[in-house]
Amino acid sequence: MIRLEQLTVRVGDFVLRDISFEIPAGGYGLLIGPSGSGKTTLLETVAGHVTPLGGRVHLHGEDVTGLAPERRGVGFVYQNYHLFPHLDVGGNIRYGLTGGTLPAEAREARVRELAGLLGIEPLLGRSVRDLSGGEMQRVALARALAPRPSILLLDEPFAAVDPATRHMLRRELREIHTHEQVTVLQVTHDFDEALRLGDVVAVLAEGRIAQLGRPEEVFRFPNSAFVARFIGTGTVLRGEVTRQDATGTDSPFAAWLESGPLRFEVVAEREGTAHAVLRPEDLLLSRSPMPGSARNQFPAVVSRVERLGPISYVHLDAGRPITAAVTTASAEELGLKPGTEVVVTFKATAIHLV
Repeated sequence: MIRLEQLTVRVGDFVLRDISFEIPAGGYGLLIGPSGSGKTTLLETVAGHVTPLGGRVHLHGEDVTGLAPERRGVGFVYQNYHLFPHLDVGGNIRYGLTGGTLPAEAREARVRELAGLLGIEPLLGRSVRDLSGGEMQRVALARALAPRPSILLLDEPFAAVDPATRHMLRRELREIHTHEQVTVLQVTHDFDEALRLGDVVAVLAEGRIAQLGRPEEVFRFPNSAFVARFIGTGTVLRGEVTRQDATGTDSPFAAWLESGPLRFEVVAEREGTAHAVLRPEDLLLSRSPMPGSARNQFPAVVSRVERLGPISYVHLDAGRPITAAVTTASAEELGLKPGTEVVVTFKATAIHLV
């Protein structure tokens, strides 16, 4: 378990303020945010490499705020691996077991167990200078896990590997997390990693927690325009909300949001300036108006089609830039290409206001 209570940390001119959150024992937490938001500083504070000005760090129920790093039972994997070039793969993993009382036979068994788990057993005698980025990352993970830490801290562990290797490492890391029953706190820029790996995600912005919750909750219900834009939830439109007369509607909270030339129905409890978040998958595209219960329909022109395997992201000009997601098969069937005129349809309840 990791519990942070009202942490304040200063590094140079940068300050982390009022940081509080908890990752349960065996949980997987993610710190996400733009560069300079304090993610690595917070990770190093948990590890004990940075001392907070105020607040407390609790690991598995113990207040470790004043403990040295080596007494915290924490494994740390940095973005650039920090492998020892004078040691081979086995030597690097074995280094994580130095200083203990584990018999030599047990140490070798642990090295081979982790090498097998991470698929690097054939590399044990190879120099780390000859490894690929993915192989080096596996060695760094094995070294950190060797002494069976109760907590594993990861600083953007997939940043230096190609997309295919990143996908494979994510899957392996989740399996390792389950196998080792270790509590993980990982720094990332990529919200997709949070959705795939995390139980809890903290979005940092300018030294503070902008939003905290389960990844799915943060993705579906961002609490600010900043969070919505950063995690890539979808289109974010700033506008003015005006309440409707509820007579004849099926919602007591029916309202209009006006954003430039666009005016569409939303569900809102109050009037005033707001940001509307439209998720791409909630927008329907057609070549002509569609019948049905959806409250909102308006014309748009396709500006670009981005095909990503079975899904295509259709970037639209509707007086404001909007992005919709359709199957690639549907995009082809509709003949979507730059200049194509379409109708965008979505329900009032599909809009999340922040």
